[in-house]
Amino acid sequence: MYLNQEITMYKFLALLSFVFLPISDATICLADLVPDQIRLAFAGDNGVSVGWHTYNCPLSSKNPNPNPLVIYGTSKSALTSVSINGNSTVYDTKNILRISWFYYVELENLSPSTVYYYQIVGSNYVSASSILSFTSAPSLGDRTRTVNIVSYADFGVDGLVEDIINGKHLFERAIGALQKILPTVDFFLHHGDICYADDTGQGVFTTYEQTFDYCQAMMTNITSARFYMTTVGNHEINCTEISSLTKLCSSDHKNQVPYSNRFHMPSKQSKGYLNSWYSFNYGFVHVISLSCESDFPNAPSGYLIDTTTQVNWLKQDLASVNRQITPWVIVQCHRPWKGSIAVADILEGGVLNCPACQAAFESILIQYNVDIYLTGHVHWYERICVNGMSMNIFFQLDVVL
Repeated sequence: MYLNQEITMYKFLALLSFVFLPISDATICLADLVPDQIRLAFAGDNGVSVGWHTYNCPLSSKNPNPNPLVIYGTSKSALTSVSINGNSTVYDTKNILRISWFYYVELENLSPSTVYYYQIVGSNYVSASSILSFTSAPSLGDRTRTVNIVSYADFGVDGLVEDIINGKHLFERAIGALQKILPTVDFFLHHGDICYADDTGQGVFTTYEQTFDYCQAMMTNITSARFYMTTVGNHEINCTEISSLTKLCSSDHKNQVPYSNRFHMPSKQSKGYLNSWYSFNYGFVHVISLSCESDFPNAPSGYLIDTTTQVNWLKQDLASVNRQITPWVIVQCHRPWKGSIAVADILEGGVLNCPACQAAFESILIQYNVDIYLTGHVHWYERICVNGMSMNIFFQLDVVL
């Protein structure tokens, strides 16, 4: 009797080995793996970062594309240049059946104002992407044409409450509106709160990762064709909206881990930190992105490093700007520090504006004559002139939904 049971067990284990061996070997998948969530960012004055995402083979922990590469060139039929600095990262998404891998590479020595075609190279079991394109940044200081920037914040997948208040599919309608104006856009500035992965019924309707993946996949037509420059918001740095249900949030959903894996801003080229603070140039415009969440005194979301590194970096970056070459300086950050009304909100510590941000940054921005400070967080549109002085700039607010 025991012998028969033992033989049966061996047969069962052999069957398991037969079933799972091709999958765990990570060379055979039940479905094709493809690069998705493709996104562009600046990487220095003459470079571009290409990032993307790929799911893993089921039940495998192996990297599906251990040597990420992008080929590119100025003709679809001549993608003769190869990317550098290939990088792959992974974090715990609490899904052993569908692990996410994130990649980015850099395209270097690009000619200014030139249309480039690019393709993510496939591996032995990951398909290559289609051939995509972008137009490189103009020469540093170029003033021969206008610069068209799309600026917004607090934009992502609708939750149940938003569906009730705003009507269903507001996010999808907004994506359609952005695609309509895409031909006129040079780059995007998204001032934090990207996708709202922690605010769409996590644990009830969709998970954190499902929401982030859906959101970024929906935006691929935009982010794969234009530079999409982000800054961290309170929804990225921590899993803020379900703090009372912390068991639903992995530790890797805090301290901006998903944001730092999914986006790759030019922190290295500008001596910044992660995607938290960095700067870049585009023609005659210098753009600085700050974290209004961490790393200054009394920061609302704590510290990734300390209270001084970001502030000192901001001073050094602004001091290095040559206003003869880049006369316009724009700063983006998630939280405003001024507003027409101070709205009380228990979840925001009593106020929606950020006095700690103002104390850390405002005097520096005024000292160096920063032209525009762009923020989000409060969900209405306002323009404020510093000290009552008008700014020599024209804003146009087009409602295209």
